[in-house]
Amino acid sequence: MPRAKNKGNGAAPARSAGARNAGAARNAGTARDTGAARDTGAARAAGAAREPATAVNTPPAPARQPSQEIPAGLARRPGSGAGQRAAGTRPATSPPGTKPGTSPAGTKPGTSPTGTKPDAEPPGAKQAAAMAPGPKAVRAQPTAPKAATAPVPKAATAPAPDAAQDDVPVWAAHALEQLLTVTCWIDPGEQGEPATVEFTGRRTDVTGPSRPGDTFSREETFEGIVPGSGPVAVTAEVRGVNPGTWAVTARPVGRGAAGRPAGGGRVPWPRRVAIPASPDATMRTRTLLRSPVPGIIRYAYAFLVMLGVLTGLGLEALLLASGHYPVLRPMLFSAGAVAAGVAGGKAWYAAVHQGRKWDGWCIQGFVAGAAVVVAAVAIAGPGLPAGAFLAAATPALLIGMGIGRHGCFWAGCCTGRPTASRWGIWSSDRRLGCRRMPVQLLEAWTALAVGSAALVTVLVAGLARSGLVAVAGLAAYTLVRQLILGLRDESRQWRYGRPVTAAAAAIALVMSIALFAAA
Repeated sequence: MPRAKNKGNGAAPARSAGARNAGAARNAGTARDTGAARDTGAARAAGAAREPATAVNTPPAPARQPSQEIPAGLARRPGSGAGQRAAGTRPATSPPGTKPGTSPAGTKPGTSPTGTKPDAEPPGAKQAAAMAPGPKAVRAQPTAPKAATAPVPKAATAPAPDAAQDDVPVWAAHALEQLLTVTCWIDPGEQGEPATVEFTGRRTDVTGPSRPGDTFSREETFEGIVPGSGPVAVTAEVRGVNPGTWAVTARPVGRGAAGRPAGGGRVPWPRRVAIPASPDATMRTRTLLRSPVPGIIRYAYAFLVMLGVLTGLGLEALLLASGHYPVLRPMLFSAGAVAAGVAGGKAWYAAVHQGRKWDGWCIQGFVAGAAVVVAAVAIAGPGLPAGAFLAAATPALLIGMGIGRHGCFWAGCCTGRPTASRWGIWSSDRRLGCRRMPVQLLEAWTALAVGSAALVTVLVAGLARSGLVAVAGLAAYTLVRQLILGLRDESRQWRYGRPVTAAAAAIALVMSIALFAAA
């Protein structure tokens, strides 16, 4: 092999140990650098001066002094594993004014000033490297990248009953849930203590192994049972069970329950609710609005309220037509008053229960909301004299309320206190059915009586002169209602609420009667 001629570079002031080894390598016809083999990082740094690409997982090269600069021809090319120098090429030197290992000004790292590629190998370079003796430089083995692992999906879980339909309101999901309503009939005797009842059940149409929700067992304690009040029905709602047919058993376990009335029978007149002869029963799961409860007639409330609204609007139309007044415009205002009464009843109910309950309406709020709209329309002018409009609307409102108020009795809301009195009527609050004070019926009859009196007055005196009948009629109903509220089975929210309201209603009643008599 011809001996490589080294022309050198006069710019280098002194030869380093690596340069002397390079001379010996030229005599052998090789391009090996013993210093580069000992210091692999330095050789990689010299290669990095020509090409900024670095090997994977290669540690940074230590800083090199100018006297230790290794010619580019002897440095190991990136990724080649050994320092090689092509035969017949002169070592790369830095132009004057530049630091060793840096690119000349105006050139990008990794390119030569003449525009040639730094990775181009002269002829015979690979053969010289193959014949070079000595220890082989250890090639930096790049670390293989970790295999990408697919994310493990979480096990699918069944959604909770409350979260099954996120878009459905809570009250709607509560009403649509399948449940069991189980009832136990007991006789409190002369003790009247709180009764504890155990309810158990199992699903009879199970196919295969039993699952959670196919059986239940629970105990509930019922307060407010009055001694000597007759047969009592205690009802519990069992939720979280699987839909289907169930065999249920209810039996008293506390001291306050002397046992179910023997031989079945019926509750006292006038309700005549049948008492089953056995504590065992077979039933199916139903929604809340279709579940059977002793003494409760489903949908009676909606039917009677709608009937009361239609009756009141019809009566008002008849009164206006009989007085030769326009009908359409006042009727539209009255329909708006009914809507305002519904909103007022809901707001009043929520305020009385301090925002903890929203599942009901308050009749006092209905009266207040409707009265505000009627008064506003009367002042603004409904297309007829204000007195005539008020006189026609008042008996219609009270008589319509008297009809709809009966729905509370059949629906089990606004119930009276349990009692053993002969004046009590057997009714239920959907949890405890017993003899109670019939406050819903008393309020309904009061509204009918006051509304009838207002109607008679309007017919006798005429619509034009009966404007004060509106104030007197609403004041009389409010005053009597405050007395009836004392019989309700609910705690008083404000101890001075009823007395203050009753006093204001009494003052308004007296003044309106006096003004009407003087007119």
